[in-house]
Amino acid sequence: MNIFKKILKPGLVILTIFILAACSGQKEDFQLVPQKPVPSSTGSINSDAAVGWSNNDDYKLAIQEAVSAAKNGLEGKTPNFAHVIYVSEDHHDEIIETIRKEIGPGVKIYGITSNSIITNDGIIEANKFAIGVLLSADENISYGMGTIDLDNAKTPEEAGKKTIMAAIKDAGKSAREKPDMILYMGTTKRGEENQIMDGIAEVVGDDIPVVGGNAKDFGAKFANNWRQFTEKETFSNGLILVAVYANKIGWGFESTFRLTDKKGIVTKSDGFRIAEIDGRPALDVYNEWVGGEFYTRLEAGEFNSSEEEVDFTLVKKFTLSNPIAKIVKGENGQIGHFSTSPIPDGQDIKDKTLTVYAQVATGDEISLYRGNWQTAMNRVEKIPLDALLRSGLQKGEGSFAVMAFCNGLRSILPPEEFAKIPAITNEVLDGIPFLGAITAGEQGPIPGIGNVNANIIESIVLFD
Repeated sequence: MNIFKKILKPGLVILTIFILAACSGQKEDFQLVPQKPVPSSTGSINSDAAVGWSNNDDYKLAIQEAVSAAKNGLEGKTPNFAHVIYVSEDHHDEIIETIRKEIGPGVKIYGITSNSIITNDGIIEANKFAIGVLLSADENISYGMGTIDLDNAKTPEEAGKKTIMAAIKDAGKSAREKPDMILYMGTTKRGEENQIMDGIAEVVGDDIPVVGGNAKDFGAKFANNWRQFTEKETFSNGLILVAVYANKIGWGFESTFRLTDKKGIVTKSDGFRIAEIDGRPALDVYNEWVGGEFYTRLEAGEFNSSEEEVDFTLVKKFTLSNPIAKIVKGENGQIGHFSTSPIPDGQDIKDKTLTVYAQVATGDEISLYRGNWQTAMNRVEKIPLDALLRSGLQKGEGSFAVMAFCNGLRSILPPEEFAKIPAITNEVLDGIPFLGAITAGEQGPIPGIGNVNANIIESIVLFD
């Protein structure tokens, strides 16, 4: 089961500040390297949860293989919860109906599309199709599902409020019985996720962790060829919240970057395009913050496509390692950083503005952070360790874990480093089955401040 364990893990670097950054809707800039299409499963010590996967090109066979492997790992126990991730560009309705049929009735399904799947056994890629299925039969954990089509919500706040209330009711609880954890699955909204979480907080408060990520696809930014689904409903612009009640729950939610002394006040912004910082053109200020490197590369044509236009994918390779962070403060003086990757387009170059992928408003204080793939890898061990620490569990204890891993974070890592993620996670959790998706926007808590939408994030939630 732990065939990747022998890979050396990177040294652990402890940072004292939570750093978050946005990468929603980024284009793909890596090649899929499919694994051999052999289904596999990983069962926990007490067989209360198990993971099965397959990347058979025939989606019907793949679904059968993955679900069968996960069920076999349960050793006859009846599942009540399923986390499902699949990779496909086509046949969404047929795929989801087949998944429901194979899993069977009476199981709450928390389903999402992605472009890769992370399991104990490794990174699962696809030629045409891949699927990962985590089944839980742990009777000590209960779940309530709430859903909404965001196209039908009057406001993001209303969406969050209605959906969490439905999830709590579905769990058979009263509004006074707050869940221990809320799992979040949604659609890239470029920062409106924060308003959704404001609505959730109206019901449960700011202290209940909300952790998860947005669906991903193969398309260019905002192609919307993604899905969120349950045992009953399917969405392309949906919100699914799971109210979880358990004995013990722990979480890790972090990004990486080095703190710099470059700071300023946003003096003009529409929320998504920053026009001025400290009364000066935003792009000029950003360029100064990175030591003139942005304009140097721009003038050298490094950000241009073959058509001599500023290319989103080429620009983001630089800006993802040089994100802007919005400084946020808690009621008791806590400081956190709500960050975003600025990815200037052709219009930004002309106007000297900065397009961002999480909301940054006029009056916000922002700062610059810098990093590279090595600093990103330093977090990979710490995040599951954080989950263990917060849960009070020891290595090898717990029922199962779920992961969200930002597509932008993946694009920073060399392929050989990304391939080490499952082995490092598996070693820290010591064989506890886990399932993870590549996501286009992540949600999680900053202690003392509340839940935020961010990116260039990895998160792990451990349940027992």
